[in-house]
Amino acid sequence: MRLTLTHQLIAFKKAIPQRQLWICLAILCAFILLSIRVSVNENLALDQILIQVPHQIFPDSWDDFFRFFYLLTGVKGTAVIVALTLVFLAWKRYWIEAKVLAFSTLGILILVDRILKPMIERSRPLDRLVKSVGRSFPSGHATGNILFYFLIAYLLAERYPKSTPYIYGFATIWLIIIGFSSVYLRCHWPSDILAGYGLGYICLTISLAWLKVSRENQKLRES
Repeated sequence: MRLTLTHQLIAFKKAIPQRQLWICLAILCAFILLSIRVSVNENLALDQILIQVPHQIFPDSWDDFFRFFYLLTGVKGTAVIVALTLVFLAWKRYWIEAKVLAFSTLGILILVDRILKPMIERSRPLDRLVKSVGRSFPSGHATGNILFYFLIAYLLAERYPKSTPYIYGFATIWLIIIGFSSVYLRCHWPSDILAGYGLGYICLTISLAWLKVSRENQKLRES
C-alpha cells in the first residue's frame, strides 16, 4: 500500500502529541531569541556568573573525573558508542531503529556544526581545562547526547517497561553530568548547554515521530 506525501505528513503530525508540539514550539522560540542575543553580544552577564559555580562546588581534585567524562561523551567517544549501537541494532535486524538513529545523529552533526555554529559564531570561554576547538553556541555535545541517550532510553523502555523510571532516570542524570562537565571544564557557556538541551529535545521529538511513522508504514506495507 503506497502512501502519498500528504498522508505521510498527516501521520507524522499525529505521531507528535499536541502538548509536546506546543512545548517544542516554545523551546524553538526561546532558542531563536537566545541565538539572536548571543550573536549580537556573546557575553552574557548571567553566563559569567554561572560558569564559576561548578568550581565553587567541586575542588580541583575533580578535574580528572570531569575531563575523562567529557572525553568519553565527546565527539569521538560518542561516535564509537553510536557505531556499536548501530552494529547491535543491525545484528538484531532492527532496521527502522538503526535508520532513525543513524540519520538523526548525522542530521544533528550537520545542523549544529555546519549550520548553526558558523552562523552564530560565539567564542568559547577562555582558560579551558581541555582542548576544544570550534564555536560554542549551541553545544553539539549537549544536543547530540540528549538525542542519542533519550532515543536509546525510549527503545529500552519499550523492551523493559517495568524499568522505565530507572531507564529515564539514569539517562537524565547522565545528561546532567554531561552538561555540568562541559561548564566545569569551561568548554561551553551555561547558555550553550541550555540551548543544546532545548534543540536536542526538539530533534528527539522529531526522531521519535519519524520512528513511529516508519513502524506504521512498515505494518501497512506488510498488510
